[in-house]
Amino acid sequence: MKKHFFTVAVLMYGAFVFAHPHVAITSSVNFVWEGKSLQGAYIEWTFDRFFSADIINWLDADRDGTFNKAENEQVYNNAFINLRNYYYYTFIRQGKKRTNPEKVTQFKATQNKGIMTYRFYIDLSSYAGNELYVAVYDYTYFCDIRYAEDRGVLLTYDRSQINPSFTIIENRDYPVFYDPLGPITDTSVYYEWKPGLQTYYPREIRISW
Repeated sequence: MKKHFFTVAVLMYGAFVFAHPHVAITSSVNFVWEGKSLQGAYIEWTFDRFFSADIINWLDADRDGTFNKAENEQVYNNAFINLRNYYYYTFIRQGKKRTNPEKVTQFKATQNKGIMTYRFYIDLSSYAGNELYVAVYDYTYFCDIRYAEDRGVLLTYDRSQINPSFTIIENRDYPVFYDPLGPITDTSVYYEWKPGLQTYYPREIRISW
């Protein structure tokens, strides 16, 4: 039987009465400008040692400590792409409206001393204006995602063209609600409270330029 790790993980999640983290992820985001225009962001996730060991033992077929092109495709197809059902844990806000990347590109899996890292690119070029909020979180609470304390947010730009800045804030004006007793098939994101839902306040990266 073909193993699909994130599917297995979500099924495991359903065995618990209340949602709580079972995978730890450290996230960093590198925003990239071309001239004065924001182009996109590279998102990098570094996983805890236990999850890393599962993926490495499963998909590093030749056991050489790296992922070649074929192995990288296997990681993408079997351990990553299911996250499109969870919006790639990436939420973009302008004003009151939150959106999600329709797709990601440039996916690459690496490992270093038994620790797994995913890196991928999201296109932000369609967002007009000079302010944007990006948050990386798992609203189902299966994964505990935190921004890296050191270099959690990077800005890549031409200093002669632009001078962007960022802050990370827990924005209590735009909460997210989730159902801790929902079925494992429920991937809904709730932006209005109703009975039975619990509240989560995402930590958003505010960039301005």
